[in-house]
Amino acid sequence: MTQSKMTFLLERLQTLQNLANWPNANVPVTALVTEYIPELCKVPYDYLFRDDAKAMAECTLLVQDYLKLDILTANMDVYNFEAEAMGAKIKFFPDHCPDFDRSDYFIKDAADLDKIRFGGLDQGRFPYLIEYCKAYKHYTGVDTFPIFSAPWTLAGNLYGIENLIMATIEDPEFVHEFLRRIVDDYHVPMFRALNEAIPGFAEMDFVDAFASVPMVNVQIVEKFIRPYLQRELDKLNMPGMRLMDTAFFGTAMLEGDERKRFEDFIIWSNGRFLCIDPDAASLGADYARAVATERMTALQIGISATYLEFEPIDNITALVRDYVLQAKAGPTPAIFFFNNISPNTAEEKIQAAVWAAKVYGAPGADDKTPYQMPEFLSFEEFLKYKLKNNPEEYTFEWLKKSAYSYLL
Repeated sequence: MTQSKMTFLLERLQTLQNLANWPNANVPVTALVTEYIPELCKVPYDYLFRDDAKAMAECTLLVQDYLKLDILTANMDVYNFEAEAMGAKIKFFPDHCPDFDRSDYFIKDAADLDKIRFGGLDQGRFPYLIEYCKAYKHYTGVDTFPIFSAPWTLAGNLYGIENLIMATIEDPEFVHEFLRRIVDDYHVPMFRALNEAIPGFAEMDFVDAFASVPMVNVQIVEKFIRPYLQRELDKLNMPGMRLMDTAFFGTAMLEGDERKRFEDFIIWSNGRFLCIDPDAASLGADYARAVATERMTALQIGISATYLEFEPIDNITALVRDYVLQAKAGPTPAIFFFNNISPNTAEEKIQAAVWAAKVYGAPGADDKTPYQMPEFLSFEEFLKYKLKNNPEEYTFEWLKKSAYSYLL
């Protein structure tokens, strides 16, 4: 395969690199997009998430290009990869995301912990992930590396999160051993093997949905979550390796010292302060900026998927404007984030919101800066254009499985 010399992605990544010139830099616009990719591309979920990694790479990049996002995080069904390779049953569906078989947890007691052992890159969907990364590199010239489930959340899915939380009280040594096995016997050898198979491994990227308040409290974070993220770094023992663990909510439910300790954990595990709705809506964007300024760290702020889906466009663009202007009013960089865009969100709303983030995220923009709705472009019209203008050299084979097959 030959590598494309210039693609849309290289230009978008320049926005991130320009943050080094803050405040003379644009606010990057980022999003987590999972279900929206198969829905927008009109292809079956099971085909995209399981059967065709090259199609997933193409669809992910096309959606990012179409929405004009600087970064698109396509988590796929990220919480399932390690568990599936261990032997846990994952159910696939044509019309929604894969998920665990929660009627029969993979780990039921301490005797089952021996199941947690890395068996090689031929297990589960590791071949799919490797193919995805190689296709992504071919199309963009940019390395990418898979995202995985953090130890705590992986344990919660293998054992049941309610069971895991009760075990922190009734049998904490079991929980410590559980998490130790995930790190030492699975993640560390997994990362080392992937590092040999895929270039560009510079950061361990995890998602950690079960590390949110009120599912956990600060004591659980400090005793069971943070130590095993640190253990990932220590045991992997690759100097310079960075950690990114995201998906935290619940700051607004805490007060005083507990809130500060949770903020510290978020900053430690993200390398920035992440504050998105509902926390940003409850505490205010000025609160988020104040925390980032006090700790002298970057701020990532964003609106909820629900707001983006159900509110009228004028309300959406006004909230984006307010968040962006308050977020960038400080000495450290700001990043705007759309969290897990709903599959039913109108394309017009997303285009309007992204454009608002770019208009008000420009250096010198303020509340008097005029905003004009962008000219709407449907995804179908975008696909027609890309079929004729294809510097990335996409195959578009996935269109044969799509409701857009008539475009071929």
